[in-house]
Amino acid sequence: MRTALVAAVTAALVIPATAHAAPLAAEDLGTLPGDLRSIAADINDSGTIAGVSYGSGTSQHAVRWDRFDGIRELPDLGSGSWAAAISPDNVVVGYAVISAGQAQAVKWNPSGALVRLTVPGATSSVANDISDGGSVTGTATINGVSQAVLWNSIGEATVLGAGSGQHVTNGNWVVGTSGNDVVRWNPSGVRTVLGAGVLLGTNQLADAAGTAGGNGVLWLRDNTRTQLGAGARPFDINDNGFAVGDLSSQAVRWDLVEGDTEVLATAPSSAREVNNSGVVAGTAGTSAATWTMAGTRTLLPAVSGATRHNVTGLSEVGQVIGVANFSDGTYRAAVWR
Repeated sequence: MRTALVAAVTAALVIPATAHAAPLAAEDLGTLPGDLRSIAADINDSGTIAGVSYGSGTSQHAVRWDRFDGIRELPDLGSGSWAAAISPDNVVVGYAVISAGQAQAVKWNPSGALVRLTVPGATSSVANDISDGGSVTGTATINGVSQAVLWNSIGEATVLGAGSGQHVTNGNWVVGTSGNDVVRWNPSGVRTVLGAGVLLGTNQLADAAGTAGGNGVLWLRDNTRTQLGAGARPFDINDNGFAVGDLSSQAVRWDLVEGDTEVLATAPSSAREVNNSGVVAGTAGTSAATWTMAGTRTLLPAVSGATRHNVTGLSEVGQVIGVANFSDGTYRAAVWR
């Protein structure tokens, strides 16, 4: 394995000691009153969750589920909103729609107060991710062209260039897309085109995971690529040299240092998230599931009445979020903790 990757993995090998040990219980997070569906988009280590509650038609509302206070609708700009990510101190980012029907990138402070994230000359914008330090990335439309944007913690915007910022690291590296390419911007805003492909996951080292031409690919920050094979789909990569996803409809984990591929479960299954403790979360059959570093699988309890479960997030302390699907076609956000 490449020396640069081994060095990066060694430098990043700080494993939290609080990965879950006790059995996880399922919790149906519900919806806002009168709404029909909801999704959980992101969870922080204190257990606060950001997501969206959907009503009839196109009605949608950004929400936050506080650990002990339940669901809370976040303020909007009059025409709905959407939430994408949450920081360790409970700042949520996403967008709110103005009366003219255009999306405006926003963040909601821990109090719930809405703050617009402006970009000079932009007609619309969206915030997609927030770092631990409060930097936000997303996209803004300027003169009809989508531009990747990085806002600092006080809301000052830097336009990075054509594309969309999807993930921002704690060191202010941004990973995103530009046209059909996966791209990376360093903290100075210098762009590197990683290659044509579909971006599926990233980590704090600014490594990227995805697919290109039907093959699974990891684009590493040392500007090398690791090919994972035809049909592979890596959905997430941690800071310690492990990627997870699926291959031939089976959940798999790739060990980048040893060069090994481990099948975690038979088909149909998929590994969707991996944290720095090596805990993996995904699905096995119709159930949400976790796997330990040793490969031990635990099927998570079903949400009452649900027929299928999907995983959408995993915290560093082992809490899992996802969506529970019901036979009437509705779905609701769920958490296992």
